[in-house]
Amino acid sequence: MSLARLGFVPVLGLLPLLGLGCSDAEAPIPRGAYSLNFVDPGIDCNVSGHSEILGDVTADQKTRMLADGEEGATVDCSVTGSGTFAVTGRAKNSATATEIRVKIDGISPTATREMPATGSVSFSSARTSGIAFTSTTEEQCTFWFDPESEQGVDAGKIWVAFECTAVKSGRDICEIRLGTLSFDSCGA
Repeated sequence: MSLARLGFVPVLGLLPLLGLGCSDAEAPIPRGAYSLNFVDPGIDCNVSGHSEILGDVTADQKTRMLADGEEGATVDCSVTGSGTFAVTGRAKNSATATEIRVKIDGISPTATREMPATGSVSFSSARTSGIAFTSTTEEQCTFWFDPESEQGVDAGKIWVAFECTAVKSGRDICEIRLGTLSFDSCGA
């Protein structure tokens, strides 16, 4: 065996070790928060009005968001795009048996209360007996950013105000008023 071959063998033995530092970065853990008022408008809603929260978020401040798995929270979200963003999100609070699911096909950072984006919301709570109340294609929920706040949207995150004039379950038609939700560390 020549000396050139002997010098090459130890280098080959190190090749598997070089790959150890090249693993994929772990995906960020999604975080979420919401606050909303489920309302009986006094017509066809047989569920009493109530407020629900996960974390601590309002239209003016975002104080506390819960990561997926933290304090019984389940958070899953996707905010993708540039210029216009597609949003899907789910946040569940096991402690209070509440869950919200949101889908917005297209929202731009310029969405206002007067010119909002539209999308769907599904919401359930202990007060709804775990039954989901969902917006319809005819009466979608509206989503907007308050210009006096730090609300906004970008790849992987959103903080937005919303309302639903009608969420339905069977013959019951209720409303969601003054809702705010925030997701961040969202995947694609």
